Amino acid sequence: MGFAAAGLTLVVLASWNGPLRAQDTTGGDPVGGPLVLELSTSTRATGLGGAFWTGEGANAVLHHPALIAGEGFGGSQTRIGGATHLALSGSGAWLGGTVAAGVSFLEYGTPAESPLALPREAAALIGGGHKSASEYVAALGFADEVLSVDVGVAAKLVGQRLGGLAGNTVAMDIGVAKSIGRVIAALTVQNLGRGLKVGRYEVPLARRVVVGAGTAGRAPVGPLDIGGAFQVAREGDGEIVPGAGLEIAWWPVQRRIFIVRIGAIRVADEHSSPLTFGFGFEGDRIRIDYAQRDYGYEDLGALSHSIGIAFR
Repeated sequence: MGFAAAGLTLVVLASWNGPLRAQDTTGGDPVGGPLVLELSTSTRATGLGGAFWTGEGANAVLHHPALIAGEGFGGSQTRIGGATHLALSGSGAWLGGTVAAGVSFLEYGTPAESPLALPREAAALIGGGHKSASEYVAALGFADEVLSVDVGVAAKLVGQRLGGLAGNTVAMDIGVAKSIGRVIAALTVQNLGRGLKVGRYEVPLARRVVVGAGTAGRAPVGPLDIGGAFQVAREGDGEIVPGAGLEIAWWPVQRRIFIVRIGAIRVADEHSSPLTFGFGFEGDRIRIDYAQRDYGYEDLGALSHSIGIAFR
């Protein structure tokens, strides 16, 4: 199975609508959700314009399962207005490949009266509301090399709650990755499965197709080491969202690395800034990251803050 053939297979899977096109029983248009499926669990990626870096290890189980690698664990916390997004993941060797598990949890306030009216983009979390809502995804994935191509699959349990209404479903992500010189490219189809039944509402999953690439580590440029990543995502509503970023590292002492990140991502909201920023520190087996995005509503505290930590 070559990389091109595997990629074509995933695109065909993504274009199949199947039972996911459930809709509001009151006759509304089909929508995609929950939002937690589209939020980045990587603080590093947030600083890089949403582009997932190829060396994330266990965290790849929630983004690109073909990139699951290494042994370690980590977590992140992000605040967007009054909303809180938490994520944890871990990985290890198994059966000649790598297995990983991860969980992502989002809690926020909302004025929505039905699950179909819940936020579908991060900027919509800022306003809050009198009702409590939560969403989660728990994933178990495995990656291995097949005919010189890295192949990964992740099984997911997805849940959503609004007030007294709750529902869950199972889904799957399938991806492939390939090293091309100093670049690692990956293609993933996310959220293949049936929608959620939340009370009398049917909420289809936000199926996504994500293609991205990143440098295999950082390359020395004078006294600095520089790497980068880019990503193009086709969201559940059909919107195309590109993002990219650079990571610049300086290490005055061996194994004590200070990192600055800058990125850009396409935004649909005129209030939001397309620029993202972040910084990090790597020392021995630990990495600490921080990133921020500006959603533009200053009076509502719309500057998101993300903090992550990883051990390997």
